[in-house]
Amino acid sequence: MNTVKIFEKIGLNKKETAIYLATLELGVSTASQITKKTGLHRTYFYDLVKELIQNGFIKQSKSGSKTYFVAESPDKILMMEEQKIAELKKAIPELNAINNQKEEKPKVYYYEGIKGIDEINNETLRIKDSELVAFTTPRFVTTKEQTVSDDYIKRRKVAGKKVRVIGEMSNEILELKKRDKNELRETRILPRDIFHSEIEIGVGGDKVYIVNYKDEFGMIIEDKEIARVQKQIFEIVWNSGKIIKT
Repeated sequence: MNTVKIFEKIGLNKKETAIYLATLELGVSTASQITKKTGLHRTYFYDLVKELIQNGFIKQSKSGSKTYFVAESPDKILMMEEQKIAELKKAIPELNAINNQKEEKPKVYYYEGIKGIDEINNETLRIKDSELVAFTTPRFVTTKEQTVSDDYIKRRKVAGKKVRVIGEMSNEILELKKRDKNELRETRILPRDIFHSEIEIGVGGDKVYIVNYKDEFGMIIEDKEIARVQKQIFEIVWNSGKIIKT
């Protein structure tokens, strides 16, 4: 059992833990006895033991001119921690009320690596809306990302979730468009001098998702107003006169 790690989890650092354990072993002891056992300099000892006394791990007493220290029993430490948890439980309703005061506050989730991108894709399939919309990137279907994109498209088809995408004029997006009917997708293309993107930005329900396939990271922003405006921007571009007829 790693005692040091146990005490670190309840807020003590390694030096504080060393003092507590040494005092527990020595019983009623002086500063010199404790510092000798722990190897700590007395200057550091007094700063650290002050915190331990304030937090209830060690008690201090005097006899004549001497100061003595004694460790609280492990059972008492356990009772102290259980009391903290009990007090936190009592405060949960009030804390939840504070947390829910502003229902519209955005939530942001960050993801890294191919597994992170895959989790973003999974999250888009959990969105209740039957349709997703996205400004896409040629990187979605390049060789490096082919396995990820193919797997996602298959799962999206099984889920019956349609998607509308806007991409730049490129061989990759043209090839993607050819498969639209089979892959429950409608693709529109913009001239590359108007639109070029290395990332994908999509909207579904109250969520906006952003994926950087090149650097392999992404995020999901959950917020009604942000999603509404992003969807509005998409629709403006979707219905603009800049779309290339292919």
